[in-house]
Amino acid sequence: MGKIGWKDFIVWQCSIRQRNFRLHKGKPSEGLICNLYEKKNNIEIKKFISVLLEKKVEDSSRMFEFMYKRTHDPEDRYLKAVKLFSDEYFNQPDKFDGRFTATFSKDDPSLKILNSKKSFQAQFFERETGFDFPLKVQKLAKTKNEWKFTFWHNFLFNPSLNENVEIFLFSPDKSGLKSIA
Repeated sequence: MGKIGWKDFIVWQCSIRQRNFRLHKGKPSEGLICNLYEKKNNIEIKKFISVLLEKKVEDSSRMFEFMYKRTHDPEDRYLKAVKLFSDEYFNQPDKFDGRFTATFSKDDPSLKILNSKKSFQAQFFERETGFDFPLKVQKLAKTKNEWKFTFWHNFLFNPSLNENVEIFLFSPDKSGLKSIA
């Protein structure tokens, strides 16, 4: 890969996510898994499935909530979500800015370090393509739109999810983006 820009990462993420919904009914592949590590000593902190955020999450958050509440049938919900995400949702990479979130149980041992003021790096890799970049980590309050977006998004696929979770926002430092192979 020649000179890379932030848009390369976003287009790659959108492509992988759409392909996963089209070919594997939404089952996450390796490229959606963030490998988070401490920047200072290169120690892996956690691997987790990421949710790519839109620049403006409010409308989609309300749409995901509506999709969830519209039916009590989890299979119907799931199939409608797969259709949405496999069709048009990821077709416009410009809607995304590269921020992502992840959901953790309240008793996850990695929460302590995620809440610390340490410097973190993220790596995403699938097949021959990968990206590495520094980022800021922030625990989200339930009142934040990014929290709601992530919760309702995940609830479409996991009907046993409850609000007793921690959701973190990962905001990349776009100037530190590197390609890895």
